[in-house]
Amino acid sequence: MFLTLAASDLFNQIAPWLGGLVVVAVIGGLIMVAARRNATNKSADTPSIGFTLADLRRLKENGEMDQSQYERAKASLMKSPEMAGHLSAISQTQSTMKVPRKKPFQSPPPPGK
Repeated sequence: MFLTLAASDLFNQIAPWLGGLVVVAVIGGLIMVAARRNATNKSADTPSIGFTLADLRRLKENGEMDQSQYERAKASLMKSPEMAGHLSAISQTQSTMKVPRKKPFQSPPPPGK
C-alpha cells in the first residue's frame, strides 16, 4: 500500500514527525543549556566565609573603612592561621627556589678562528 504513494504523499506523512523531532531536539538542547548554566552558577552563589584582602580593599575604596581600620583588619587577616599557613608555604617555596643567573653577553668568536 505504501509502495504506491507519490513522493508528495510520503513527504506529507513524514513532515509532521520530522518537525516534531526537531522541536523535541531544540527543547532538549535548551533544557541542557539551562541545567549547565544553573550548575555552574551554584559556586558563584555561595558566599565566601570571612573577609578576603580583596574585600577589605573594596571596603576601603568605597569609603566604608578608613586607613587605620584597613591596616588593623589587614594585620588581623594576615595573622589568621589560614593565611599564615599559606604565606609560610609560599615563603618556603620561594626560599628553596634557585634563581638562575644570566651569563654576561659574550660576542661570538670571529669567523676565521
